[in-house]
Amino acid sequence: MTPAALQTTLAQLGIQPDDSLIVHTALSHFGFLPGGEASVVRVLKALVPQGNIVMAAQTADWSDPTTWEFPPADAAAAAQIRASMPPFDRDTTPVHFIGKTPEYFRTLPGTRRSNHPLCSMCAWGRDSARIVATPTFDLPFGKQGPLQKLYDLDAKIVQLGTDYESCTALHLADSTIDRPTHAEWAPILKDGRTEWVSYQDVELDPYDDFNELGARYQAAHPTAVRSVPIAGGTVAVQAMRPLIDFARDYYRRKDREVAAQRAAATQN
Repeated sequence: MTPAALQTTLAQLGIQPDDSLIVHTALSHFGFLPGGEASVVRVLKALVPQGNIVMAAQTADWSDPTTWEFPPADAAAAAQIRASMPPFDRDTTPVHFIGKTPEYFRTLPGTRRSNHPLCSMCAWGRDSARIVATPTFDLPFGKQGPLQKLYDLDAKIVQLGTDYESCTALHLADSTIDRPTHAEWAPILKDGRTEWVSYQDVELDPYDDFNELGARYQAAHPTAVRSVPIAGGTVAVQAMRPLIDFARDYYRRKDREVAAQRAAATQN
């Protein structure tokens, strides 16, 4: 696929000049795209000159090493790793584990980044300053975070070769259905020194079933997603609000069912 073909495809899938987009990318599924991540961002900016582009900018390893899983940190080394960890810096800390495009997007002039040390997001465009302005580290994907602002802007989800497994937008549903919270830790710079701070979050994607959720949503709403096939996947565009509303209802029911099953198991 060429950049021109990608731009034409996304326009045909309904992207408008003033749209707000949350974008997920997997360039490996394109086969060969001349210009790679640079072409993707250039195409997106050309499509929404009066809108917004948002990408996840998480830094999963800027966290307590005792909680690492992929791979886990050696228990004996965890204290040394923690003491050696540099503080999060929204201007320089690289995006980790979610592809080349978000990291390239982060580095561009005009891109703004939220200040969460673990779950930051980057934005460009009309409302970028408001999207990334967050008053708290707590519930980074919740009602005070960038995802809620995208929901309020009636954003569209753009999946470039990705499936629902990497759909960060769904964490808004995770974070707004009154699940119990727990403490997480991350290093920040305070008064010239590294300080580990705690914040509250919920368990995200606890059932590891975002693809199942997406399939159920598309079965219930067969016209909700507009897509075209590419070499190793699809390019898809859909409205964010109805997916999140569906996900909230779905996970409320699932949480109740799982809680009932666990309660029954303890009584047997």
